[in-house]
Amino acid sequence: MSADRLNAKHLIWDTIFFGTALCLMLTACLMAVVGSEETAACTVFVANAVLNIAIFQNLFRNARRDFPLILFMFSYDLLLLGRVYSVFLRCYSMILSYLEAENFYNLFLALMIVTVAQLTVYAAYKLAAPLFWKRERAICEKGVQAVTQSPIIPIIRQISVVVLLFSSVASFYMLFQIILLVFQHGYRGSYVMNNSSVPSVISRMSAFFAPSFAVFLATLPNRKQMWFPLVIYSAYMLTSLFTGRRNIFVCELLMLLIYAFLRVVLSRKGKLALSKKKILLVVLFCAVSAYMMQLVALIRNGSSFTAKGFFATIGDFIYSQGASFRVVIQTVNCWNRFDHQTAYQYLFYPFEKYVHNNVLLSSIFGFAPITEGQNIRFVSSTHNFAHVITFMVNPAYYLSGGGFGTSFVAEAYVAYGMAGVVIVSAMVGVIFRFFSSLLTRNWVVIAMGLIALKDFVYIPRNLAFSWVIDVFSITYLAYYIAVYFAALFLAGLAPHLRKVRAASSPSSEELT
Repeated sequence: MSADRLNAKHLIWDTIFFGTALCLMLTACLMAVVGSEETAACTVFVANAVLNIAIFQNLFRNARRDFPLILFMFSYDLLLLGRVYSVFLRCYSMILSYLEAENFYNLFLALMIVTVAQLTVYAAYKLAAPLFWKRERAICEKGVQAVTQSPIIPIIRQISVVVLLFSSVASFYMLFQIILLVFQHGYRGSYVMNNSSVPSVISRMSAFFAPSFAVFLATLPNRKQMWFPLVIYSAYMLTSLFTGRRNIFVCELLMLLIYAFLRVVLSRKGKLALSKKKILLVVLFCAVSAYMMQLVALIRNGSSFTAKGFFATIGDFIYSQGASFRVVIQTVNCWNRFDHQTAYQYLFYPFEKYVHNNVLLSSIFGFAPITEGQNIRFVSSTHNFAHVITFMVNPAYYLSGGGFGTSFVAEAYVAYGMAGVVIVSAMVGVIFRFFSSLLTRNWVVIAMGLIALKDFVYIPRNLAFSWVIDVFSITYLAYYIAVYFAALFLAGLAPHLRKVRAASSPSSEELT
């Protein structure tokens, strides 16, 4: 059964851990009310640590189903809490300075915001179980037989490989243009330079690279069919590291990891055996990956990495990756500087960009396309929270190409306060429950889900609704429709070709 069975031992541990976390959160609030702000900040930090223990010990009991959410929780802890844990445990005396908090009350509030968001994601994930229990049960009981595929799936797979091959040329061209900008103007300088030398044909062709690979994966290819497209896509991922933008590589890798795990779960009934050797290899891979990612960051900034050892570099990686907490704390610090009558527009900026840049909708409503750039003209009129918060805190840093990034937690909080944090976090939890049974759906939904998955594993450092632009892109939707009708045409043409070949082929008597 996909639903969690009641187990007395598990229920006791859940009650202890989650009950302790909730009691600590309540105690922290009381401490803040009575004026013990530093104690409140420390208490909510401990509450978050206990909450993480509670969540992970619960999720690992059913890792074969909850694997996507497990990876998300690791991503959440690294991107939003990595710096917090690093500072609390290594240099508490400088905590306000290193975490950029104006005072301990702001630190308490920011920690409470990220803790409530994390708890809400988990709670919504669990409460959404009845919506998907039939598909989850089918995976457990039937395995791969829970998937029903259309007869035209092999044709769709072949079409997607051809499109992937041609669009990869344009994508690599676009990637090399960015790499060239990085080498010429530096990593931060590449953000303020306008790369207008790319022909529009190349730009439009490259737009089919991501959906063609997603469609290919959605057809559930076997290992023999997988290797060639995977080599092309892996080469693109590795090449993207030369741009200094590590998120491209990391998001694609996490998407592939979740997809591979879901495929393994689909092909095996019952529980998956996780030996100590496999766990050790995973930990080693994560450590080496963290080390390499930090080297990429040091190289793009022109820093030297020869003086630090392996573990010190990993510590620096955790600290640097946790920089998304800066967005939350600066949102709290700058709370009175926002116009709260219009602050909700920061949360829905992706919808605004989608409407303005959609050819059909923009022509109907007369909207001008939105062209993003790091300059005063753009930041003074945009509702992109990543641009606004960076410019508000450090204008010189922003205009030189720097940026704090954003976070769905900060956008939800500035838009609707703690209620917004709960609502948006609940959305994230429900969608991750949807991902757990993604491969039981039709190929279009799987492809769109895989594209969304890349945004959701990075949503702690991304726009809350950036996935809307990617999933419902007119280009992508048109591509799915074109692939479907092309497959139908080729499927109808195939019997005719077989008849023609049979009629034109010489008989055995003619050969003799």
